[in-house]
Amino acid sequence: MKSGQPTTNDANDKPRKKVLFICSGNYYRSRLAEILFNHEAAAAGLAWESASRGLLKTGELKGISEHTVNYLKGAKLAHLAEEPRNPLAVDVEELTEADLTIALCREEHQPLIEQKFLALARALRKAGRIRYWNVYDIPGRPHAIVRFLGGGHRGPSQPAESGTEHIALAIKKLVDELREA
Repeated sequence: MKSGQPTTNDANDKPRKKVLFICSGNYYRSRLAEILFNHEAAAAGLAWESASRGLLKTGELKGISEHTVNYLKGAKLAHLAEEPRNPLAVDVEELTEADLTIALCREEHQPLIEQKFLALARALRKAGRIRYWNVYDIPGRPHAIVRFLGGGHRGPSQPAESGTEHIALAIKKLVDELREA
């Protein structure tokens, strides 16, 4: 999303709108949402693109979650994750540039966003530019660095198969909503 130049839609050279998906570590949930959204939006001819970031800097995480890769393989979309980048942390510029920000789990991410971004979080909420979904992390303990920094789930969780399906359905619904807008 930080290109310096607005991305354009080749069909009509209008700037593309941007959706930013956020989770804790930018390793599983937000990465899958980004990949699926870009695929679905392109198939629907939407002038939207997405990026994903994490709320925490998790240098120990590399590449992309095996749950994301497994889901993409099963959906015959494995080619979309052949050369994954490492997780990235969100910054103020990315939040302000996004036309829509979606944090994948209200219970887990809203407190972190409001603590980290204070007035900006309130402004985004007031402008209707931030949403929270309810996709929980996978069961089990989060990585040590995520626990140390205050992230990761402490409450409800859902199996990876359920989480990936939840994300896929939410992406389809979002693409339908944006198509009708």
